[in-house]
Amino acid sequence: MIHKKDFYFIRHGQTDFNASNTKLDHDDVSLNVTGIRQAKAIKPIIADLSIKSICHSPLKRAKETKELISSHIQANHHEIPELGECTQQIWKDMTSYGKNAFNSPHKHVKVFMTQVLNGMNKALSCEGPVLIVAHGGIHWAICCFMHIDHHDWIIGNCLPVHFFVENKKYWKAKVLKVK
Repeated sequence: MIHKKDFYFIRHGQTDFNASNTKLDHDDVSLNVTGIRQAKAIKPIIADLSIKSICHSPLKRAKETKELISSHIQANHHEIPELGECTQQIWKDMTSYGKNAFNSPHKHVKVFMTQVLNGMNKALSCEGPVLIVAHGGIHWAICCFMHIDHHDWIIGNCLPVHFFVENKKYWKAKVLKVK
């Protein structure tokens, strides 16, 4: 179970692999020009959130996004290895099970989902509000754990999302828009 604490999530900015749909497992690639522009565009949204802790994946694209969006924020930064991206095979198997991904018969999916759960709980144990900068596979797993409805589980690059608990019971997700 993920700690019931509101937080913000951003998938890293675009990379050349995202733009070309090239699927390479775990390549540690940097943002491309579009990704840098995307991160700079959401900087004003992040600046308005009173973030106290920023937790991020150890991969370059997430770290670069974090640096670009948080340069004027006074917050503690935490690199959390469990927020790293899944492989293409895990993505394929995880998404094929939809909302029941944790019940997948594939051991590698269960290992990844457990990794995400541990990473999220580490992040949410930090002083809040917490901003998490990670990957599409992490976002999918989060949505699965929280049984999120009325929100696209496949997220675009640099799209800020506010996850919050409604009525002390149900997780909700809201995409934040650039003003």
